[in-house]
Formats: sequence, C-alpha cells, structure tokens
Amino acid sequence: MGAGATLLLWSDEQARALEQAGIPFTPVARVLGPSDADAVDEAAMTWTKEWGRRPLVDGKSFRQLLEWKGVSLWWFAELYLHHSTGATRRVRLVETFHRLLAALSPEEVESVGLAAEERTLLARTCNARGVLFHGPRRSGAAGFGPASLVSLGSRWNTVKTLLSAMKAAFGGTPRLPRSSGRRILFLSHAAFWQRRRDPTTGETREYEHYFDRLIPDVDADPGLEAFVVAVGPRAAFRRRGASDRMSDWARLHGAGGRYVHVNRFTSLAVFRETLRATREARRAWRSLRRSPGAHEAFSYRGVPFADLSGRDLAATLLLQLPWAIRSYEEMAAALAAVRPAALCLYAESSGWGRAALAASRAAGVASLAIQHGILYPKYYSYRHDPDEADCPLPDRTAVFGEAARRLLVSLGHYRPESLSVTGSPKFDDLVRSASAVDRGALRASLGASDHDRLVVVASRFRGIRQTHQSIGSAFPALARAVEELGNVLCLVKPHPAEPAAPYEAVIRELRARRVRVLSPSSDLMELIQAADALVTVESLSAVEALVLDRPVLVLNMPTNLREMVDQGVALGVGSGEDPAPALRDVLFDAEIRGRLEAARRLYLSDVARGVDGRATERILALVHEMVEETGPPGPSSGRGVIGS
Repeated sequence: MGAGATLLLWSDEQARALEQAGIPFTPVARVLGPSDADAVDEAAMTWTKEWGRRPLVDGKSFRQLLEWKGVSLWWFAELYLHHSTGATRRVRLVETFHRLLAALSPEEVESVGLAAEERTLLARTCNARGVLFHGPRRSGAAGFGPASLVSLGSRWNTVKTLLSAMKAAFGGTPRLPRSSGRRILFLSHAAFWQRRRDPTTGETREYEHYFDRLIPDVDADPGLEAFVVAVGPRAAFRRRGASDRMSDWARLHGAGGRYVHVNRFTSLAVFRETLRATREARRAWRSLRRSPGAHEAFSYRGVPFADLSGRDLAATLLLQLPWAIRSYEEMAAALAAVRPAALCLYAESSGWGRAALAASRAAGVASLAIQHGILYPKYYSYRHDPDEADCPLPDRTAVFGEAARRLLVSLGHYRPESLSVTGSPKFDDLVRSASAVDRGALRASLGASDHDRLVVVASRFRGIRQTHQSIGSAFPALARAVEELGNVLCLVKPHPAEPAAPYEAVIRELRARRVRVLSPSSDLMELIQAADALVTVESLSAVEALVLDRPVLVLNMPTNLREMVDQGVALGVGSGEDPAPALRDVLFDAEIRGRLEAARRLYLSDVARGVDGRATERILALVHEMVEETGPPGPSSGRGVIGS
C-alpha cells in the first residue's frame, strides 16, 4: 500500500487478521457515525416512497397503474419492495459509499475482497462523483430479462391456492356459533397461539400471544361475542420443518380449537379472483420490465442498478400482488360469512393487515387496531406521507401511551381523533400475575440459587429486516461475560418465530456452563418475573421488563430501542463492544440500578399510560362505542381491476 493510502475496512470480520499482521486500517465505523446510519435508513425509506410516485408507463406511477377494487396495489408492493428485495439494500450501499467518499475525499479507489454487487455499486458511485476506480466494474448479475424462478414460483402459488380451495370445499363451510351478542372478529396469527399456566389457578390454558386476555374478556361481555380467524402456519416460519408443512396440509385448519383458519374461507370464487389477478399482474410485469421509466426508477443519486434488480420487479409483481389479492379475497369471504360488527387486529400495517383493512372498509365493517409492539421512527409501514391518505388504515387505533400517539400523528399522519390512548392489557396482566407468583420457587425451578443473579435473554438471533438489529453477533461476547462473572446464570428464551439451535451452537463452541437455552414456547413473563435483569436488542420484552421493575441491557446499539437508552431507562452496549462492564453494572451496582428504577417510572407514564390496570376496560369501551356507531355490515361489492 503506497504512501498516503488509506485501508478502509468494510467488514469487521478481517480486523483481527489485519491487527495480527500489523497492517494499519480504518474501520468504517470510525468514519461514519450513528447519524450517518440514520441518514442511510432515511434514504432507503425516502427512495421507496418516491419509487411509487415515479412515472413508469405513459406518465403514470405504480400507485396509479395498479389497483384492486378501488385500492391501489402500491400499498402492498411498497412493503415487499422495501423489506423483501435487494433494491433498498442497494440504496443503502450507494448512500454509504457517497458518504465515505465525501468524508475521505480520495482521488482514486480500489476495492479488495468486496462482493461482486458491492464492487459494482462502488465503481458506479465513484463514477458519479468523478473519482477514479480500479478494478472490475460489473457484477455479472442478470438484468430485466426473464426471472424464470420467480415466474415458476408464481405459478406454483396459483396451484397452492387451488389446492387450498379444494381442501376448504372438502371441509365444508365453517360452522358459526349462534350469536348472543354483537360479534367481534379478531384477526390473529396461528403461530402466536400458545399455552401457559395460570399462576392463580395452576391450570394450563391456550391464549393468543398479543390479544391475550382481550379475547376472553370480550366473550365474557354480555353484549359481545368473540370470533377468531387466524392466518399463517401454526409453526412460525423459521421453526417450520417438513413435518409442520405436512401437518398443515393434512389438517382442516381450525376444526375445533380457539380459531378458524382463514384458509377455510379459500373458496373456488377466491381462487378464480386470485387467478385473474395473477394473470393481470403477469401482463403488468411484461409491460414494466420493458419500460424505460421502470429502468430509470431503479437508480439512486446518479447510480443506476436496474440491471441488478430484475428479480426485484418480478417478485414484487408476480409474488406479492397475487398474494395480497388472495389475502383480500379471503378476508372478504370471512367477513361475509361471519358478519361481524367490528374487526379487531394487530400488525395492521403489514401486508395481511392492510388487506384485512381494505376488505373491511369495502364490507362496511368498522376496524380497530391494537398496538402490539414498540413503535419507533424507522418503522417503515407506519410512516405515511401527507399524500398517502388512501392507504388502508384502521378506523380506530388503541395505543399504549402518548409516545406512540405522537409518533403516529407526526410520522404516520394519522388523524388524531382516530387514536385512543388505552394502555396495554398485557402490561396490566403482568402486574396482576406478578403478585400471585412465588418468585423464590420460580427461580428455584429454573435452577437459580439464592446467590445467583439471573439474566434472561429475549431477542431475535437474526434480524428479520435490514432496519432491525439482532443479538447473534453479540451473543458470544455476552456468554463469555456471564462465564467470567461467575455467580450469574443466563437463560435464553428464543423468539417464538425462531429455533433454539443458533444459540445452542454458540454455547457448545464456547463450552459455556452458566448459559442455557429454553424452549421458544417458554413463558417469557414468568422468566422476567424470576430475572434480575433482561438483555435484549429489539423486543417488546424490554418494556415488559420495565413494567415488572427489572433493569434492561440493550446490546448492539444503536438499535430501535435507542430512545430508551438515551432517556436513561436502560443501559446500552455499542455494536462490537464488550458487554461485561455494563452487565456487571446492571446486576451489581446499586446506584446504577436505583437510577434506572427512577427513570422507569417517568418512562412508563409516557409509553404505557402508567400501567394503571384499566387498559382492557378502555379497549372494551372503545369496542362498544364503535359497535354503537355502526349498523349491521353490508355485503362487499365490485370486481377487481388491475390497471387504470
């Protein structure tokens, strides 16, 4: 390396080897800080929003070109394009390269060891800035030509829809109980139905992870009746094996149990509509892949990448849109059969949630969304620009506290009158159940002695999106820190959607004796009650721990829990840093634990309405208010049309 040259380390994986070889280098983190990372995320979100507005064919944007029964299909396409394709990853790379080049002002750049696509985008960014680049410039990726695997996947999805319709026809129409009150349709996810022991009665009962006590409380109300429709597989996707798939196909979903699966409403009429939509989506894909406007749309800050994004366009049109329309039609069929007075759901900003909201709007059914997790500024699906009022939104939304209300108004442009601050039924239930728990006996059952400090880990091992952090990269260092402290026991509760295997592999490799992995179905609330501290990265369990007066340690900062750390409510450890000092502080330093406790009270008053025990009461009152405002639902009408 010549004089005056800088070796910029793109990946931390090679840092140790360079240090041992005595080669000086500069890590990217030393050039770009947290504010740059925020700007990169903002760039990706802005690019996606603008992609939907750009003229693609005959001066019309995606938002104008593609619709279904009066609903723009952009509201489903944007989620897939942003979260499930490589397009926004490329935007992030280009923005990062621009920022690095602006900070370092090199005259020449050479890449060594970068992945082919990274090298290609770096070369193009250098070209856009007039910087000489040395090395190959193309990744060899296919362009906007035929995406054969995506096309085959789309055809297979059509076959699966037909098979689902045949299975539903064989199972017959789901029987509905006689209604003794106004029926409330709860839209749930099958993977989040679990079993747990009631601490007051000792009985084991089935419950829905997010709705929890709300469903039985609605059933207990003399004027209401709960009816639950579930979507998705019974086993979460990351834990779903071949036997789970076979079991899903063999059973008639929801025959018995607490819910009816939405596939029971996949009629032949739903299949015909999905088939029609798939054919129209395929025609739209053939048109757009030849469109100069679509090619130009796949670019950012003077860097084109349409030649890298052929699969992205194909998958958005051929996979996401038919799936979204099938979801809409299934929900429309469920609403027509159940005829509820109101729809209650969570994850309402997801693809399934938006489909359900659009169908309920068409059917004249009022909708109520229940906040189910932490809302943060980078939550893309909750961000709406002022010109996005036609995106399917719930009629009313029950939020935990004023913090969520402020965010939805400022970044989501929600109507303030549509938001009700209710608190969280789950948080209220935590406080009630904690009073009935014998903490000593619970700790003993988990193998924690009186002298042990018990740490519970609750996080995803792998992130589900580029905007979400996970604990995988920090877990080895955490396990080593636990072993070094000696009288600390660490119990890992994997996320319900993930297997335990990745954690177990790290523990075996380190031969850690004081770190154990529990089943993903373990009762997290019992674990938090037994714990002396919670360790996480991005999880609602952080707030749940605060509700139970347990200190929280956040790893791999900055994360979407950064505000919690900034307000002094939790301790944070930066990505790549040793967690041992912070773990020692959160477990053993009385002054720090006292300071965290004082900050928790102020935080919970803003985030969860102080956890006053009345959240379910407020939500039930909101349901009654909505039911009284609306009459019986009318039938859905209108045929879907893709195109203007």
